[in-house]
Amino acid sequence: MSTSAFARALAQRTLVLDGGMGTQIFARDLSIDVDYCGCENCTDILCTTRPDVIQDIHETYLRCGADAVETNSFGANKLVLAEFDRAADTYEIAKRSAEIARAACDIHSTSDKPRFVMGSMGPGTKLITLGQTNWDAMFDSYREEARGLIDGGADTLLIETCQDILQVKCAINACLAALDERGKSHEGIPLMASLTIEQTGTTLTGSSIEAAALAIARYPILSLGLNCATGPAEMADHIKWLSKHWDRHVTCYPNAGLPALVEGRTEYPLQPKPMAEIMDRFVNEFGVRMIGGCCGTTPEHIAQLALVAEEANRYDGRHVRTIEPPAPATTSLYQPVDHRQDASILIIGERCNASGSKKFKQLLEAEDWDGIVSMAREQVREGSHVLDVNVDYAGRDGARDMSEVVSRLVRQVDVPLMVDSTQIATLEAGLRHAPGKCIINSANFEDGDEKFDAICQLARKYAACLVIGTIDEDKEAAMARTADRKFDIAKRAIERATQVHGLPQCDLFIDPLVLPISTGMDSDRHSALALIEGTKRIAEAFPEVQLTCGLSNVSFGLKPAARVVLNSAFMHELVAAGMSSAIVHAGKIIPLARIDEQQKRVALHLIYDRRASTLGGTGLPQEHPEPVASEAAVA
Repeated sequence: MSTSAFARALAQRTLVLDGGMGTQIFARDLSIDVDYCGCENCTDILCTTRPDVIQDIHETYLRCGADAVETNSFGANKLVLAEFDRAADTYEIAKRSAEIARAACDIHSTSDKPRFVMGSMGPGTKLITLGQTNWDAMFDSYREEARGLIDGGADTLLIETCQDILQVKCAINACLAALDERGKSHEGIPLMASLTIEQTGTTLTGSSIEAAALAIARYPILSLGLNCATGPAEMADHIKWLSKHWDRHVTCYPNAGLPALVEGRTEYPLQPKPMAEIMDRFVNEFGVRMIGGCCGTTPEHIAQLALVAEEANRYDGRHVRTIEPPAPATTSLYQPVDHRQDASILIIGERCNASGSKKFKQLLEAEDWDGIVSMAREQVREGSHVLDVNVDYAGRDGARDMSEVVSRLVRQVDVPLMVDSTQIATLEAGLRHAPGKCIINSANFEDGDEKFDAICQLARKYAACLVIGTIDEDKEAAMARTADRKFDIAKRAIERATQVHGLPQCDLFIDPLVLPISTGMDSDRHSALALIEGTKRIAEAFPEVQLTCGLSNVSFGLKPAARVVLNSAFMHELVAAGMSSAIVHAGKIIPLARIDEQQKRVALHLIYDRRASTLGGTGLPQEHPEPVASEAAVA
């Protein structure tokens, strides 16, 4: 698919976007009853009632030097228009908004300066993360708007003033679906996203610029930028971060300063020239590729910005950025957490699991959602970087339970989530409520490629990381027990996930499977050693891939004190072999140096199968003394 003319222009020079639409509309003497059809403040409806006014505003900005204008469709989606009983008009309003902008651009376009139509898609008035709407309703709302903008002739779809990462994910998926319906692609009609960072330094829902950027980085968007909420000065640090770490174009169209209430009216104090001076720095120091204005900006502001772009475009190389990609990470709603920890491995809390925790199961049965949140917070206090969430429980509605749990945890716990289920519907229910970049647990080849592919598609749709277990279709030995089998299945999984589904290696977590060595059966004696050897081979062959495991399985069946010793010793050996994360109870792990030497020796003999073959059992005394090195170990 050929690159769009807009994408080519953005790659070649700094472009100028228009300024505030509402500022200009409210300056006109329009009738609420006639022009707005009684729908006060529904400016989108003017596309059908007063197209002449909207086109005149577009042309005013184009005459001032704008390369692109935004359609008058900021609120032209079903959720917003339903508040005016106009949801049925969504498609028509969006389509007319693009047609009007297209007509204005066609009048002012020349071979040297083509003009472009940016399909404006605002955040609406309801956010999923705040519980005000749901994924399906928002998806349907945005898809209908995107259909109209595409059919009306938009050159790009601009998802702007984004306040919720989940809203961005949903809007992008809706736009991709609409493009596919129309036989088009994001190469021909690019997608762009623009976040709104409040004076608090985060989005309205609390996301840092780092968390937001990392959560949506895998989507095929042409650019990421900032608009609204503040003036350019307050955006400087965030724009600088994007300039350094975002690997595609950066855009910026701020308000004309911070709003002030003057005699009952909202006014924006930043004048055109001072604004242009700050934006000049953004262009020439930070490599911002498209500049414009949001609330309070006027044609005079855009005329000054056009001079900034004209000057910058005279000199090749003034916009060159040196990108430092951020470390691979998963994110909560609020902050990112690196996959590779400097002083530890990535600890994934295991206790929010209906299969493995009696307490969690009881809380789930009672639908004690506050109790579940408290349990999650306790794991964070104990040192968990990520929380595994598994609600699979026979007789219950897993999708409903996952929605209830995840929707609460994402707002009340400041760590990323690992959504864990054998059911695709349950996994997706969690992902639809998780704004951050989650981890899906898990995919494997037990049912062949079909289910593996379906889960990979979920990871792609929601820009999630993915755990892949070393299990295949072998009916007699599906779970890989030898190092060779662990490596072979991991290799197959990595190649299929990356080559067929386009998932990056750094977002894959291979689980080579921890099997118990505490059963007393000779067939299980080599399991720990096989895992260590398999981990080494996978880590050496695929250094970008993450490795994880359900650590406590190794000591299944032992008494609590013995489990603490064996789990802690085993984790130390796995980390040395290349394991980068573990699903574990952080409060039950103690440093190897703080374990009694005799206990440590017994544990390592068990792990490396150095026991005399006549023993038959685990090699750990049944009445093993409690480890004295850490109170947390026996809590």
